[in-house]
Amino acid sequence: MKINIHIIDDQKEETIDIFCHEESKERMLEIAREFSDGSQRITCKKNDKTYRIRLDEVFYIETVDEHLFIYCENDVYENRMRLYEAEQLCMDTLFFKASKSMLINIKKIENMKPSLSGRFEITMINGEKLLVSRKYVADLKKKMSL
Repeated sequence: MKINIHIIDDQKEETIDIFCHEESKERMLEIAREFSDGSQRITCKKNDKTYRIRLDEVFYIETVDEHLFIYCENDVYENRMRLYEAEQLCMDTLFFKASKSMLINIKKIENMKPSLSGRFEITMINGEKLLVSRKYVADLKKKMSL
């Protein structure tokens, strides 16, 4: 595979053009989506400092007592958004709604299994276990192509 990078003026819009064979089309689309998803950022706070965290670093986002928490591998940040606002920011990315109070990054899932009452238990790559509400299991299966 050959890769070309061309430097453009700051006034021009950055673009990615992909030239591929028909059998590589789906994989190339997946790579392009991962690249663009990873470049999105969310602003959050921790210890009175403001950070801009890339969405691909986020494991999950959860609301607790009207506060939005952003969980990464080793840190937890806070944001003033509502969950529906975070959901709009993460729309078309690798996140899915796991419950009325949680969004999960599917790229950070190690494994999953059915749990009680039609729910799913997810184990994240850091070992943390999360539950997907019965109502959102279909969304999870669709995102994971199951």
